[in-house]
Amino acid sequence: MWLLLLACSQDPLAAAGEAYAGQMKPVFMQNRALGEQFLQIASNVKRNEADAASVAGTVSTTTLHAAEAVAAQAAKVQPADPQLGSGHAALVSAWKHRADAYGAASKAWTAGDLAAFDLAVLEVRKSAQEEAAAADQLAATLGPAGVKIDLYP
Repeated sequence: MWLLLLACSQDPLAAAGEAYAGQMKPVFMQNRALGEQFLQIASNVKRNEADAASVAGTVSTTTLHAAEAVAAQAAKVQPADPQLGSGHAALVSAWKHRADAYGAASKAWTAGDLAAFDLAVLEVRKSAQEEAAAADQLAATLGPAGVKIDLYP
């Protein structure tokens, strides 16, 4: 009986937040894998273990497709509580922005357009700031309900 009372007395935002975290966990895992992949590419470049053509090929195929998949999967999730809507929308927007920026960087790299590449890298950085702001917004919404969102499980 106590279990039933506890279940019935749970904060609706907490329940919606837990459901949201569950829906988003596979997306967060894809996002973490994307980050690890990007760090591996950067590490290979820094150690001179990757040439320009292989970096361009990896970014234009694997990395770009993974970024697009993260944004698309996140866009399919519809939070149950409207209080989560703006934070989720901001996260989806940040991830779409990142995918677009990766695409622009790949095209610029392939074309040898360093100015366009630099602009695309700035957009990647902006998308990371947008992602952090969206995560902060979700944390501010869910924190009082005792729910934590981990973007990189």
